[in-house]
Amino acid sequence: MVGSILDVVEKEYSTISKAANEFLPTLTGKDIKTDISLAGEMAGLKLLRATGFDHSKIEAGTAILGVIPDEALDLMSSFLSGWADSNALADGEMEEGDLPEDVTPYLPEVVTYEAAFDQICRQNNIHAELVPFVAASAALKLVASGKKLNVLDPQIGLSMVMYHIISGSKTVPNH
Repeated sequence: MVGSILDVVEKEYSTISKAANEFLPTLTGKDIKTDISLAGEMAGLKLLRATGFDHSKIEAGTAILGVIPDEALDLMSSFLSGWADSNALADGEMEEGDLPEDVTPYLPEVVTYEAAFDQICRQNNIHAELVPFVAASAALKLVASGKKLNVLDPQIGLSMVMYHIISGSKTVPNH
């Protein structure tokens, strides 16, 4: 794609947002923190899959380093910060918050949501480079809802999103 990926995300955001809204009901709907974690991990998983890295001979759940370029995670972090600022979720710069232990485990079941997610992205003609931003947008929308309903500190929610994007991008999925 020509131009900065974030410029393209901004230009295509209405379609990205629509796809994110369609993805949300496919998640558990039982617990906002679990759904934030799953959406974040889907974004990370899509970053990992986009590399073409062959993980077929590596045991699921194994941490892998150096597969995702730092630039990809930096772009995602910039997107999260910009979205948080635009939606009044963060005061100034995003800070890493201390996450409760119950929201930090990797969720291997993320792959069970992948087929529906991929279908939604195809139906909305989301370009491959933008797919991770759909999942990240879904996670951010959940954080915004958690803030509005007073059930989630937005700083914790934003930290959860980035944590699970990283986790999803650096963990071998259940194939």
